[in-house]
Amino acid sequence: MGVDWTALEEAIRVSALRQAEEIIDRHPDEVFYAVALDGVSADETDHIDLPVLALNSEQALTRSLAGDDEENDEEDFDDEDGEEDFEERADADDDGSDRDLHRDDNNSNSDDDDEDEGEATDEDDDEDIDAVLKAFDELASGAEQGYYSSKWNPADWQWSPIELFDESATELWSQALTNVAKDHGWEKTNRLYYEMLIRVTESVRNSLAKGRNKDMVVYLSDDDHGDALLRRCLTEAQLAKHFPELAL
Repeated sequence: MGVDWTALEEAIRVSALRQAEEIIDRHPDEVFYAVALDGVSADETDHIDLPVLALNSEQALTRSLAGDDEENDEEDFDDEDGEEDFEERADADDDGSDRDLHRDDNNSNSDDDDEDEGEATDEDDDEDIDAVLKAFDELASGAEQGYYSSKWNPADWQWSPIELFDESATELWSQALTNVAKDHGWEKTNRLYYEMLIRVTESVRNSLAKGRNKDMVVYLSDDDHGDALLRRCLTEAQLAKHFPELAL
C-alpha cells in the first residue's frame, strides 16, 4: 500500500492547526512563542512514526523555570495536613499550657531574645530572597542557551505531547509510510516525509503567528538535525533573534 502524500499532509496540517488553536483560545492571557512537530526521527528503524504536537508559552516557561506549579501544590497539601494534625492531637491543650508556664518563668529574658531573633530572621529572609532571585535568574538565563535547552525542548513544554490522530488512524498512516520505505528505500521516503512536515510547519506558522503570538516559531523538532531543520522552518528574522549562530 502506498501513501497519499497530499492527503497525509492535509490531515496533519488540519489536526495540528485545530488543536493548537483550541489551546491558544483557552489561554487568552498567554503569549505562545513556539509550536513544534515532535517525535519523528531520520534514523532508519523498523517503522516510521507520526509526529506529535507540542506548544509552549512565555508564561508557561517562566512557571516551569520557577517551579511555581509544583511548589503551590505542595504548599496547599502541607497546610491542610498541618491543620488537621494539630486539631487531632489529644495533648494539644497540655502542651499549650506548659508553653505558657515556661514563658512566664523566663519572662525577664524574653524581650531581648525576641529582638535578637527578629533581627536574625529579617537577615535570613533577605538572604533567602536574594538566593531565590539569583537562582531564578540563572535558570532564566539557561533557558536562552540554545536549541538543546528547556525553552526549545518540546518534551519539557506544558502542552506536550498531543496526539494528532486516534490510535487506529496513527497506526494506519505509520504502517503505510513504513511499507513505502521498505519498497522504495528509507532515505528517499524519509526525505519526502520531512519535506512534507516542513511545509506543514510553514502553513501552521502563517495561520497562528499573529496578534499577541505574532513572533511565534513553528518548527520540526529533531535533535540530530536541529540546525538544518531550524534553517528550513524559521524565517531569517526568527533565526537572527533566537539562534543568531545559525543566521546567514
